[in-house]
Amino acid sequence: MSQLWWFGLVFVVFHCRNAIDSSLFKQWLHNLQSEIGILADGTLALRQVLIQGVDMFGKRIGFLKFKADIYKPVPGIVFARGLAVTVLILLESDGETYAVLTEQARVPTGRIILELPAGMLDDDKGDFVGTAVREVEEETGIKFKLEDMVDLTAFLDSSTGCRFFPSPASIGIDNLNA
Repeated sequence: MSQLWWFGLVFVVFHCRNAIDSSLFKQWLHNLQSEIGILADGTLALRQVLIQGVDMFGKRIGFLKFKADIYKPVPGIVFARGLAVTVLILLESDGETYAVLTEQARVPTGRIILELPAGMLDDDKGDFVGTAVREVEEETGIKFKLEDMVDLTAFLDSSTGCRFFPSPASIGIDNLNA
């Protein structure tokens, strides 16, 4: 067995173990099995999971891509990402309301995309407000204080257990040709 091949195998096993032990994967598995999860009524079953990609951000998992093989044929490629924030900044001028957007180079689309200021948390501890303030300053130069921020997730229906807004992050190139 060549040294390079052996190193590659250790690398893959290490990242697969990190993926399975990650809070991203555990949360996804918990969601599947929860009271309102797709496995709850017993008509579907998880057969296997294939880890397809793990991107490390230092010592933590930033992005995790895996394919779920569900017993009943249901498309199940999953791209789980770490905790992130998006900031909606509204500016009013002469009776008009504007949203602050940033230009971001997005390699998968091959384009520069206008987006709300956003960024990923440095860890799983959940300092959403601090991350939001930091990302706004990094991306726009606008300085906010923690107390200036309003948590829009507080307006969500708490009975769903969700404290986030879904992100339309996986759009096809055809969606960008408008």
